[in-house]
Amino acid sequence: MSKYVRHAWAVVVAGCITFFIAVLASGAIRSLELTAYDKVWRLVSGSVHRQSERRIIVVDIDEMSIEHFGSWPWPRSRIAELIEKLDESGVALQVYDVVFPGEKPENASLSNALAKVPSVMAQILALDSDERIFRGRLQNGYSDLKCHNHFAEANAYIANHPTLVGATAGHITPKISFDGIVRKMPAVISFKGLGYPALAVSAIAQGGAVSGELSYQLGQGFLSPFAQLQYRNLPGLSIPVDEQGDILLPWWLSRDELLSVSAKEVLEGAVPEHFLKNAWVIVGSTAFGIGDAVPTPLAGVVSGVEVHAQLMAALLDQNIPYALRHGDLLQWVVGVFFVFLLWVGACYFNRGFVLGILSLSIGLIAASLLLPWFLLTFQSIWLPTSIPVLFVFVSGVVILVQQYYFDRREIQLLYRNLSSYLPEHVAMQIAKVEPSSKLQARHEQALVVYADLRNFSIWCNRLSADESAAILHGFYSLADRIVRENGGVIEEYVGDSILAVWNGEKVNSLSALKAAQDLVSGCNEFFGDETYQADLPPLGLGVGIDYGDVLVGSFGSERRRAYTLLGVAVSRSIRIQEMTEELAHPVILSDTVHELWASSVVMRSLGGFWLMGAQETVELFYPDSE
Repeated sequence: MSKYVRHAWAVVVAGCITFFIAVLASGAIRSLELTAYDKVWRLVSGSVHRQSERRIIVVDIDEMSIEHFGSWPWPRSRIAELIEKLDESGVALQVYDVVFPGEKPENASLSNALAKVPSVMAQILALDSDERIFRGRLQNGYSDLKCHNHFAEANAYIANHPTLVGATAGHITPKISFDGIVRKMPAVISFKGLGYPALAVSAIAQGGAVSGELSYQLGQGFLSPFAQLQYRNLPGLSIPVDEQGDILLPWWLSRDELLSVSAKEVLEGAVPEHFLKNAWVIVGSTAFGIGDAVPTPLAGVVSGVEVHAQLMAALLDQNIPYALRHGDLLQWVVGVFFVFLLWVGACYFNRGFVLGILSLSIGLIAASLLLPWFLLTFQSIWLPTSIPVLFVFVSGVVILVQQYYFDRREIQLLYRNLSSYLPEHVAMQIAKVEPSSKLQARHEQALVVYADLRNFSIWCNRLSADESAAILHGFYSLADRIVRENGGVIEEYVGDSILAVWNGEKVNSLSALKAAQDLVSGCNEFFGDETYQADLPPLGLGVGIDYGDVLVGSFGSERRRAYTLLGVAVSRSIRIQEMTEELAHPVILSDTVHELWASSVVMRSLGGFWLMGAQETVELFYPDSE
């Protein structure tokens, strides 16, 4: 299987895992998306305008105002006075985040003041209220929005007293998420077949001196909102809403960019001249204890008047953020694109694969996390990217696990191949250690067994290559099995000979002698009647055994190294094996082996012999049990 197909299968598996996680952990993912939404707004807020908002100014019924004029609610004559003061300051539009539901003696004065100025009153339409409360009289309801199909239905309301009905009104009911944070505002709330716009939406119509009639149009295109609301007489103004008819509240302005003035200063005439001229003011309260405070993405506790001011400013700028109509599908499209880049990287990386995949995965996850900020800042689009982040993360993990599996399998295959040519401990060292030009050798005491297949060279000259190879293959296989069963290691195959070693505690166990005797008997059986050739000398086996110091290691440059076994014990075992045919004993032992096994094995002396390369004669022995 090519690496392209292999990594593609890893991506497919990662996609299935991501899908199941998205389905099974949808609640947790939704919670993470909302947390990311809040953090993105904290980054974005204040980065668009970079200056104070002067078109909309908050008139704040703050602690100082209440301390000076008394606790809330104030007499409605005081509100009438506030209306007159604002009008004298040149305010173009007065918007009230305050509801006056009950009948009061001062209603007449307040009604007269409202009649003289462009104003928008607040009203509350409750969603899923436990109490059926119907106070005051709702106004500004429209019958042509088909609200039962597109918008939430109210089951209670608190509106202004019928004597205080002004030019227009808007609801101030936010949508509260499951974590208690306000992130959406119903653009319109339906009640008994009529649609009632939000306070900020009504303010735009009143400020633009146009009819408040709205039309509802479903979004068109892949990058459009679910639907849009439009004023018939303001064709350039559109309000994006989601499938529930909610506006995704904007937080373009930092809290410092919203200008406010205390209601006390307005009533006392202490506001600087021209400060309020031609501005739209929204009157609300931030005073502690009044209860008009909500948590938002920008802060844990924010006055409700700030929510409406933010929405009004964004409507004026035509900069309302929105979620895409096909946002969930687009998340998968983005995720597939990023994972495709990860797949390309996986196919490209060779050396440094793990580091490359880790770096690329981290980079793609970072890009996924930055994408919502980019789209929100420059396109006013909110697109959560939990799916791309999860898809890239799972794909990176699966690809690394897959690569680890195949690398490990290749290493095991390499080790198995090496161990079939080299001793296992040497193969393991080669598989795990980088090649080096350094000398790597050690001295050790070992029993060296050298076994040679006699007369095989003559057979090779007379038999075909296949027949000769079959005989040698059978001998090697037999020798490997017997040596392994007796705890030894075949260090080298040398032509038609083997060089085996026993070291450590095994030198005293007589297993080397048993292996030598088993080799002789095994070869006699293997080279019996089936291989008999009348015109060829019989095949036989000679075994020489010596005990002593050997040098074991690998030698040469890092480009070409050789593993070998050297030392007097090696050369003496070879010379002793050469004496087996002359002395007519298939297994011959050296004097050092005799000393080692004297108490365990009966050995007979063959006398002293001068071996080639030796400095003195060597007494040779044969086991009496052969």
